[in-house]
Amino acid sequence: MASSNDEDSTTRSTKGWPKKKPYLQNYRVDWQKNPNYSKWLRSSKKGATYFHCMFCNDSYLGGLSAVAKHSKTGKHVCNAKSVANTIPINQMQQVSNNITTDKKVKEAEIKVAMFITEHNIAFRTSDHLISLIKSLNPESNVINKMSCNRTKATAIVTNVIGCTGFDSLILKIANQQFSILIDESTDKSSTKHLAIVVRLMDYDEYKVRDEFLSLVEVKNCTAQGIYELIVNFFLKYSVPYKKNLIAFASDGANTMFGQHHSVKTLLENDISNLFVMKCICHSLALCASYACQKIPDEIEDTIRNIYTYMKYSFKRQLEFKEFQTFLEIKPHKLLQPSQTRWLALHDCNTRILEQLKALKLYFQAEHLIDNKASDLYLRVSNPTFELYLNFLDFVLPILTSLNKLFQHEKPQIYHLYSKMVSAYKTILDCYMQSNYLEKTDLEKVQYRNPQYFLKNDEIYVGGKCMALLSETDCKLSSAEKKIFFTNCLNFYVECSKQIFQRFPFHSPQIMCLKYLSFLNPKEIKNTMSIAPAANYFENILELNLNDIDREWRQLKNFDFDFEQVDITKFWKSVRDTTNCDGLEFFPLINKFVAYILILPHSSACVERLFSVINLNKTKIRNRLSTSTLSGILHSKNILNHQQKSCYDFSVTNNMLKKHKSDMYK
Repeated sequence: MASSNDEDSTTRSTKGWPKKKPYLQNYRVDWQKNPNYSKWLRSSKKGATYFHCMFCNDSYLGGLSAVAKHSKTGKHVCNAKSVANTIPINQMQQVSNNITTDKKVKEAEIKVAMFITEHNIAFRTSDHLISLIKSLNPESNVINKMSCNRTKATAIVTNVIGCTGFDSLILKIANQQFSILIDESTDKSSTKHLAIVVRLMDYDEYKVRDEFLSLVEVKNCTAQGIYELIVNFFLKYSVPYKKNLIAFASDGANTMFGQHHSVKTLLENDISNLFVMKCICHSLALCASYACQKIPDEIEDTIRNIYTYMKYSFKRQLEFKEFQTFLEIKPHKLLQPSQTRWLALHDCNTRILEQLKALKLYFQAEHLIDNKASDLYLRVSNPTFELYLNFLDFVLPILTSLNKLFQHEKPQIYHLYSKMVSAYKTILDCYMQSNYLEKTDLEKVQYRNPQYFLKNDEIYVGGKCMALLSETDCKLSSAEKKIFFTNCLNFYVECSKQIFQRFPFHSPQIMCLKYLSFLNPKEIKNTMSIAPAANYFENILELNLNDIDREWRQLKNFDFDFEQVDITKFWKSVRDTTNCDGLEFFPLINKFVAYILILPHSSACVERLFSVINLNKTKIRNRLSTSTLSGILHSKNILNHQQKSCYDFSVTNNMLKKHKSDMYK
């Protein structure tokens, strides 16, 4: 029985009754409160007994123990590390917005600093400027985050904008040829500065640019001291000046251009083929100054005294204006003669001539009650005074018009020889016999030999003077006329002497300039060969005269616009002309022209630089440091380069990178 019962129970358990199902726990939301599971554990769409892993993107069967077991698997651990480095979309958008806002804030601060720089405004004004801008639009997120007071504005100009421009310029001169133009000056705080400007070619736009390079405080003003400043600067910034520096220009002071020991001779010892040029604008100004010394001093003294008499009295200026109105003369103010401004002498002379009738009437009314006015009345009413003014009004423009031309920043070196020859011949033709001038080579003319002078009454002194002298009611005696013509002759002789000394037409370097007229597109058809010009630079540029002349003959017969006024645009079109292989069609000519175009003709750009410095470093702003001034000048370089203003110039990525906490160092 027992065995029978056991058999029955066994049979019932295996065959009769169904097998018992295992217990499966449903998913509970409370599990997500566990900090270890909160980021990835979710309910599953497969069913109530499943859980979903967001890291693995899959669903699994099981309860809390299965969740714990899954969290330790290799797959889950690996996916968790990847997800940890991923920013959620909502946070990513927020980060992106913050980056964009920070960038806009930096750009706004840089443009504010550029506004201050462009308009020569004191940095202290930025304290109120930012507050003013914020008050105009307090809801703007960018404006509210701006902070650009004096210290920050100075740092941005010096170490962000200026530093970016400086780095870019150093990179250029380290990799291409350039010329330097230098001058020294003393500012309002009695700090002596040496300014260095570089002339180089922008090959992308094919434009010649004069760009400020450096402003250095000078303690030793000797030739050796200035030379060491220049060389040490190039060595400090790893600029291979012995290879890339091709020309040097400055004024004609002995320190700069002395024959035996000067900055010029010291640089020539380092660079054997260095092209040197005295500033032609300085030279022309000195020619006019020395020649004017042959005119009686009382002429210049009268011009100065008239200005001084009017300058400090509003009452006198008002009374003089009544005479101008009565005579229907434009109510222009009188100008102050200046020794440092190159064109001031002619401008003052012209203004006195314009107002001469009104001045005569005014001093005639004043001379009985004012001793100073009495003396001036006698001078302005003297007919010789008007004669000298008209003579200077005729002769000075011969020099001042050239001075204006050569102050231009565009290349003018190809004009230099022809324009100076024209001025020199014009002066000679006024007092020398025409037969002698026609038969004699220009460099051999004996401009001081009385044997070849015209007679006194044949010397040409200008149309107005000739008309005044020929009038029947001319009050001058023959002796006074003789003195006048003699003084004019002395003016011409001195002017010729100064021109010939400062621009010797027979010297090799000046003769070299004679052949550079080929740069003018209008002269190309008339220039048979380029070899005479290339001969002076054959060794420097490693030119083959036959090869370059062959290119020149082909260039003359190419379909170019030879009437082009802008020479850089013309030569850019020549450079861009290629053959079927995409190579330059005129490689030797392009190399030669690019070299010639960056040779300097004057150092007027450095004088303009000092004018900008004087606009910034004034009596009120006399504590501006040299580094801040350099930053201002480099910032202005960027504006000039982009040809834009403070509100639309391009803020570069380099500027944004430099705009950080260490910009104050």
